[in-house]
Amino acid sequence: MKTFIKAYWKTLLFFVIVGLIGGFTVGLYQLESFPEEIRQEVYAQGLNDTLLGLVTAVQSAGYGLVLGAAGIWLGKKVGLWKDERHITKKPLLAALVISVVGGLALILPDLLFFGKYEQALLDVYAVKPTIPYLLATVTYGAVIEEVMLRLFMMSLVAFVLHLLFERKRETVSTAVLVAANVVSALLFAAGHLPVNDIMFGLTPMIVIRCILLNGVFGLVFGWLYRKYGLRYAMIAHGGCHVISKLIWILFI
Repeated sequence: MKTFIKAYWKTLLFFVIVGLIGGFTVGLYQLESFPEEIRQEVYAQGLNDTLLGLVTAVQSAGYGLVLGAAGIWLGKKVGLWKDERHITKKPLLAALVISVVGGLALILPDLLFFGKYEQALLDVYAVKPTIPYLLATVTYGAVIEEVMLRLFMMSLVAFVLHLLFERKRETVSTAVLVAANVVSALLFAAGHLPVNDIMFGLTPMIVIRCILLNGVFGLVFGWLYRKYGLRYAMIAHGGCHVISKLIWILFI
């Protein structure tokens, strides 16, 4: 345990700090984005923007610490965690290309297709994103979500599948890693359904959009994690949000 802490305390501290920032901003922007009746229900319970932000900050920091530590341990067991200390050009280029393509993919489907069937999707773009929302996407979204769904969940699923089906193999097969990626991507997509329900209502088109877009993004981020390491999944995830928000602010 001491060896593990000595080796990874800086990484875990990074997760905790980003979790505090990301969780606090999530608490602020989520309350802003909720319908008026839901905000009034929250206020009636004695909560306000700051208190909700503090609660989600502590929660997110806990995710970063506990799931981060467990994820690193599991990732090392299944060969997904990489101890590389420096950013290298090829993986960075892949992450940046995915950022640009993904940023467009977050916006264009709504403008060209989904918005024709769900006006609420287009109504969102009528108001420019707030600073808490922007900060939340590149902290909680890019870091904490990747810790939860890629580092922890994908590694856990791969670990369990390897124990169940590959006891005689010393190393985890590519098939198991791919299956783990699919499972974590589906969970990543499903995890976005509650927010979609609050903001838009879960119509068939909203559900299809949520599962399709987030599922594809989850697969791509999982591929980056498996191929190059967690940091590149985080860069791509954050980059997708940055590009999409720039398009939103400058062109819509």
